[in-house]
Amino acid sequence: MSDQPTGATGPPEGTGNEANDERRMPFMDHLSELRDRLRNSLLAVVIAAIGCYVFRGFLFRVMAKPLLGAFQKAKEQGIVGQIIFTSPIEAFLVLLKTALVAAIFFASPVIFHQLWAFISPGLYPHEKRWAVPFVLTAVLLFVGGGVFCYQLVLPAGYEFFLTAAQDATVQLTRELEGAVDVVHAASIRPMISMDEYFGLTLMLLLVFGAVFELPLILSVLTMLGVVSAASLWRFNRYAILLFAVAGAILTPGDLVIGQLAMAGSLTVLYNLSIALAWLVQRRRRSADQPAVHAPTALAPKE
Repeated sequence: MSDQPTGATGPPEGTGNEANDERRMPFMDHLSELRDRLRNSLLAVVIAAIGCYVFRGFLFRVMAKPLLGAFQKAKEQGIVGQIIFTSPIEAFLVLLKTALVAAIFFASPVIFHQLWAFISPGLYPHEKRWAVPFVLTAVLLFVGGGVFCYQLVLPAGYEFFLTAAQDATVQLTRELEGAVDVVHAASIRPMISMDEYFGLTLMLLLVFGAVFELPLILSVLTMLGVVSAASLWRFNRYAILLFAVAGAILTPGDLVIGQLAMAGSLTVLYNLSIALAWLVQRRRRSADQPAVHAPTALAPKE
């Protein structure tokens, strides 16, 4: 006989709306956690940006160095270039953007720590102890991508385009041979806007920094069981084509050297990610093995 009192018409305790609340609350808590992590990351960037703006002159010289080096080499070929601004507030906005992008790099340890704190609840207990290696690796990859772009991609790219300007001048001279006045009037000189140069440079630094996070991203997805080393390897042939398209899209303008460097870097990093995913899977299997093969306790005899 049921213990429920006679005449009770409502649902049993613990069902109905309470069950719906249990399904909704974790999702709402997840959104609240995401909001808090984004707020902390934004606060770290703002604080770092204030400090970077104090050293805006030094940051300006550092960011202008690739173009000034290209100007120096182009001067040997008779090309004299200069950086100009076409708006009263352009110089101020350039300094502000430079400080903001530098702040993202300086605040990257806090940003990646907040990212780890957001995704760590979905990991095994022994994997949650990887917080320090995760943050260090993420920062090194992010900064390494920016350094790779600054040291190799930007100087070669700007030198290439200044050389192309010289070639265009020579071609123009041949087309207008004999018309000396027209040639002088139509000579091509590199007068590069501050906003255009710094906008392109700062964007490339961020893009390469983000792209170099590919091995870490795929490793975390492997931990979460979203991808596997086998599936990544099967997708390898399509990934190369996808990286070529991504290089053309993510690299603004017609910076061919940047596009090639982006596609090549992504290909190398993707294959490195496959090896890392295999190592992560191997460690996960070894961690699960004791639980799977643990001896079953004998049932007590009656």
